[in-house]
Amino acid sequence: MAAAAAEQQQFYLLLGNLLSPDNVVRKQAEETYENIPGQSKITFLLQAIRNTTAAEEARQMAAVLLRRLLSSAFDEVYPTLPSDVQTAIKSELLMIIQMETQSSMRKKICDIAAELARNLIGVSLG
Repeated sequence: MAAAAAEQQQFYLLLGNLLSPDNVVRKQAEETYENIPGQSKITFLLQAIRNTTAAEEARQMAAVLLRRLLSSAFDEVYPTLPSDVQTAIKSELLMIIQMETQSSMRKKICDIAAELARNLIGVSLG
């Protein structure tokens, strides 16, 4: 459990670096982020979004990155997840929407849920 907490802490640092005005720091953070496996990205991003004690900018960045991931790499990432993890992601998003108190953050989370739904409708109809 301590290792997972340390990894999540590293991920918060990475989110902060992705927001850095320093091009070198940001570019290195982008490269690091790209090398994280998809399932781990989803887990870390959801945890960052859920963590209301994290910096608002980091939570918003996590929400944007998760929506982008579901938008651009859905077929590579989501179908490879075990069905119980897929169900947990859907439940988690709905719970976070209900619990979120910041309207701008709630809108970003709704955008994630809409992107997931859009992709899932495409899968079931395809």
